[in-house]
Amino acid sequence: MRKHWIFFAILSVVAPATSWAQNARADSLKAVIADMGEDTVKVEVLLELSSAVFRSDPDTAIVYANQAMELSKRLSYPKGLGYALKNMGLAHYVKGDFVEVLNYWHQSLEIFESINDQLGISNLNNNIGAVHFNYGDDPKALEYYLESLRAAERLGDKLRVATALMNIGAVYFNKPSTHDKALDYYRRAVAISEETGDLDAIGTAAVNLGEVYMARADYPSALANFRKALDAMEQSGGNASFVLTNIGKAYAAQGDLGQAIKFHKDAIQIAERKNARQQLAQALVGLADAYRQQGTTSLALENYRRAETIAREVGLNGELKDAYQGLARSYAELSDYNNAFKYQTLFGQIRDTLYNIESDKRMANIQFQFDLEKKEAEIELLRKEQDLSEAAIQRANILRNFLFAVAAFLAIILAGIFYQYRYAQKSNKIISEERNRAEHILLNILPAETAEELKANGFVEAKRSDMVTVLFTDFKEFTKIAESNSPEHLVKSIDYYFTHFDEIITRNGLEKIKTIGDAYMCAGGLPAPNNSNPKDAVRAALEMADFVRSVRENRPEGILPFDIRLGINTGPVVAGVVGIKKFQYDIWGATVNLAARMESSSAAGRVNISENTFELVKDEFECEYRGEIEAKNGDHFKMYFVKHNRKNP
Repeated sequence: MRKHWIFFAILSVVAPATSWAQNARADSLKAVIADMGEDTVKVEVLLELSSAVFRSDPDTAIVYANQAMELSKRLSYPKGLGYALKNMGLAHYVKGDFVEVLNYWHQSLEIFESINDQLGISNLNNNIGAVHFNYGDDPKALEYYLESLRAAERLGDKLRVATALMNIGAVYFNKPSTHDKALDYYRRAVAISEETGDLDAIGTAAVNLGEVYMARADYPSALANFRKALDAMEQSGGNASFVLTNIGKAYAAQGDLGQAIKFHKDAIQIAERKNARQQLAQALVGLADAYRQQGTTSLALENYRRAETIAREVGLNGELKDAYQGLARSYAELSDYNNAFKYQTLFGQIRDTLYNIESDKRMANIQFQFDLEKKEAEIELLRKEQDLSEAAIQRANILRNFLFAVAAFLAIILAGIFYQYRYAQKSNKIISEERNRAEHILLNILPAETAEELKANGFVEAKRSDMVTVLFTDFKEFTKIAESNSPEHLVKSIDYYFTHFDEIITRNGLEKIKTIGDAYMCAGGLPAPNNSNPKDAVRAALEMADFVRSVRENRPEGILPFDIRLGINTGPVVAGVVGIKKFQYDIWGATVNLAARMESSSAAGRVNISENTFELVKDEFECEYRGEIEAKNGDHFKMYFVKHNRKNP
């Protein structure tokens, strides 16, 4: 099922509504660019040209993106460089060069993060997630998509919210057990896309929604959505190959093989013209399936083999699996059991490893990096010891020769030995200080227990904790305040608040998880479980609210006043360490999501807790029931404001 359409929002321009408009806009830009000076305006025009043609002519898009990249470097214009690298990745994605795609997009994401460009960060998280999705790494893809959705919702950008919803739906579509979730995300994406009027978004959401209906054998609903998608993509000038392939499959499923073959051939023709190798492989498999169903096995084999070749070259595991399966069945129908067994074996191998090969590779890379760094440290230590031993032997020989030669030099030699001894002592002290500093840095990144596990094993196993209390905070109208203040002023203020928050949660036995912009997240009950974490978290939240209130009333010089919202929920979570660079301890699960909803549904200066937490703290804290909130899956959850501690009102 690794065939859902992944949608990329273009950052530099809004895509024109029709292919004719794209060409006209591109022609007008080409006419003026030759006379432009080398400045940031020319960079923007080159980026717009690249964005206008990357679907229809990716090679030309690469030329324009490369020109924008080189000019941005000469002008020291990081934002332009970030967008140029992003466009290079988009063009290579259309061409199916996924290694180049990740190379350019990770560079682009690093630049956007360095300049704190939230729009760029949202889009690049989405696009990198798409590459992991295509390579079968669903957990990694979902991680990037959720980061993109969170950033898009904070920005209030409907197009990018729709993009993230579509791609999250694609992950859930991969398993029949989560098709209901996929349907929910796609319907939300269609509604938002139609609200924005973006043709590409409408086409993408509609074709994916059609696939869910087709998986349920509701072919009229599937075809209605596919044709809606095809109409949108033809108007926008996008790559309609994927839509035509799905229409062909829908007709084949209903037994209309003539129509199926016609649509698959149209899809192949468009994919070849646009050099879209993934869509070409998918269309070839669809055509081969129709021929095999028709009984034209020789034509089926021809198209399966061609799809296999393309999938191998590009590294498309999903398409390669489908090609193997088709080849095995076709050879079996021809009674060629040797080849049938060969391809059935290949099909079984790639099917079994499709969802875990990338995870195994990441774990192996982490272990390899750890072992390599440890081995290099051992080699360096041995080299230092050898150098010290050779120096000691040399000093002993000099001492012996000098003692025999001139007794008067004895004092000088003894002084030299004493100096070396002091030097060794000083060196050992420096080494010890550096080791302690490294330990301190690691403990600032990870909990102590987790850090010890990482040092001992080279990796950290994800752990489930059955009772953890998650606390979220953010500042009300932070974006509005940020727009009217300097970055230096803003960062100084955030650092002031978060430093005090760190002190508060430490006093109350909580563990800091992470900060994202103005949001602060911590939790109690992990990595070491305890029964006091719900009350610990509520006490910490009340302290935070009091601290922020005191800053507003007696504002220190240079510190911005904020209003804070706080939300808490208690339940099970999964905790672990993600990444192989810049390790991050994080937690996941429905408990975390509901805690975030508690925070977003809170009021300024108030601590909003779920019913789960209320039942565990009501004996110590006076609380006020304030109604229910509806979750995305339709469930309802009760909320309570914490008023005060009964013992110390």
